[in-house]
Amino acid sequence: MSIAVVTDSTSDLPVDIAKQHDISVVPLNVHIEDDTFLDGITISAAEMYRRLPDQKVIPTTSAPSIGTFLEVYEKLAETHDEIISIHISAKLSLTHGSAVNAAEEMMAKGTRVEVVDTQQASMALGWTAVQVAELTTGGGSIEEAVALAKSAAGRASFIGMVDTLEYLVRGGRIGKARGFVGSLLRVQPILTLIEGEAHPVARVRNRNKGLAELQKMVAEAAPLDKLAVLYTTEEDVAEQIANSISDYAPGGEAVVAQLGPVVGNYLGPGTLGLGLIRSDSGA
Repeated sequence: MSIAVVTDSTSDLPVDIAKQHDISVVPLNVHIEDDTFLDGITISAAEMYRRLPDQKVIPTTSAPSIGTFLEVYEKLAETHDEIISIHISAKLSLTHGSAVNAAEEMMAKGTRVEVVDTQQASMALGWTAVQVAELTTGGGSIEEAVALAKSAAGRASFIGMVDTLEYLVRGGRIGKARGFVGSLLRVQPILTLIEGEAHPVARVRNRNKGLAELQKMVAEAAPLDKLAVLYTTEEDVAEQIANSISDYAPGGEAVVAQLGPVVGNYLGPGTLGLGLIRSDSGA
């Protein structure tokens, strides 16, 4: 039985990794004034970050429609027996709901589609999809794929050090980090997702201490199955971080990935972070 793996664009999966593992990525929508773009397709991350600081009207995002998911699922059903669809936290986006509704329509037509809410985002989500794709390529069943998706998501972490909470606040995605607002003069906040919502994990006094804290978090999380260093606008700094934590990366090299337009809209320029999955032995 062949199983197709689907995720959404908030996974921030680099194109080459998605292609390598035959993962279908459904784009979310980015709305800037009167224009609507497809995340990573009709608007690039670089263009988003160029426009973001000067935007008078706050950009918004929206989930793919049920019809968009149906189109993807129906196409995959032509060449696969079953589908697993792995998505961003339902507390952050309606994407999971659209996927569930589309899956129900597919089930009525005779194609099994399993939808998983990872309660994650960015490469914590992306790596979960990759691990599932590795399993299904090796002959794993749909039941095993769902179990692994839940296990991997539970061992995954998305950690972001932001320059400001402004973008999270104005986008309504501040979550449990709301307590940081108003007490952040000269403080660098580091956030993570817990049960699908943004939570503060550390506050440091400057960028250098923040970078040291990110490296410490990697060391504490090891051993790792997957590791990526994430950035919005500072690829050179991300590369430096990747080099400094390469000893903890599977294969000795951390992937460097850019946060896409949707995730980046809520974190803002200057964000640096991590997307990782702890190994079972380190869980």
